[in-house]
Amino acid sequence: CHFGPRCRFLHDVSEYLAAKPPDLGQRCVLFDTFGRCPYGVTCRFGQAHLGDGHQNLVNVPLAQQWEGKLLVRNGLSKELQQQLRKRKFGFQKAEEFLRGLHRAEGAPKPDALQNSQVAEDAPKPEALKNSQGGEGAPKPETLQNSQGGEGVPSIPTLGPLTDEDVTKLRPCEKKKLEIQGKLYLAPLTTCGNLPFRRICKRFGADVTCGEMAVCTNLLQGQSSEWALLKRHHTEDIFGVQLEGAFPDTMTKCAELLNRTIEVDFVDINVGCPIDLVYKKGGGCALMTRSNKFEQIVRGMNSVLDVPLTVKIRTGVQEKVNVAHKIIPRIREWGASMVTVRGR
Repeated sequence: CHFGPRCRFLHDVSEYLAAKPPDLGQRCVLFDTFGRCPYGVTCRFGQAHLGDGHQNLVNVPLAQQWEGKLLVRNGLSKELQQQLRKRKFGFQKAEEFLRGLHRAEGAPKPDALQNSQVAEDAPKPEALKNSQGGEGAPKPETLQNSQGGEGVPSIPTLGPLTDEDVTKLRPCEKKKLEIQGKLYLAPLTTCGNLPFRRICKRFGADVTCGEMAVCTNLLQGQSSEWALLKRHHTEDIFGVQLEGAFPDTMTKCAELLNRTIEVDFVDINVGCPIDLVYKKGGGCALMTRSNKFEQIVRGMNSVLDVPLTVKIRTGVQEKVNVAHKIIPRIREWGASMVTVRGR
């Protein structure tokens, strides 16, 4: 150890085991299940898998059965974390949608278009005459060259289209969320973690969903936030829930998850009443921001290959229900399912 006497850790295994609290039992469930315990001498059931010289034992036949099997998926790799932190991850589909959204917002009104047609800088009749065939009009040879003459590469217009990145799935071609007659474990913040969902699966839950994850933290590559997306191999129908207040971050986060993790559906949290979320415009505050709400749903649906669901409340204000007015609009925006929670 290059720290020498300044090191605060023990390097003698015998000294560590002498100071270690007694084991809690005679058997280690990890060793009995997987053939090896990753905690070694630090395990509180270490006497079940420590041999001579304090070596960690391995049940080779049992361990070989689990080789190549991912028990927990949707982890955050170091490479992806560096790309997110250095902002080198490409969001092609999301940026394309956002550009179209900005063009739509910046498009001139019909009155402005009408005024622009009779503005002072409108083309003069002489210019129109030249453009239709006057002295300044291009010759037929020029037109022919511009369409594929010498020195201009011709663009093939026949043949099969194989660019999957360019081809966009139609709504009818997307994967369907078929959960009729199945028990759905709703996303539970600070409670619905991976061990809790595994217990619920044993008791009969068919569909599970992860805890609420903040999209800005996911885009920054925070390991604690990505831990909410982890999926156990027993969760056959699994979804993740996202929280955000703006279409740019939500759309980019949806594209990120669509390309990096295995998930069956993505849920938007429009029901969280926490002040920290509500004051930023997220959660149930989106029910009062219909324009942003629509942009978020349409944007996420355009970049996802899996169904998009929405969780809302019956209303934001006391004794004022608005869910029955919003649900038909959410369906038009592209959501596959809406779950409603009371106040």
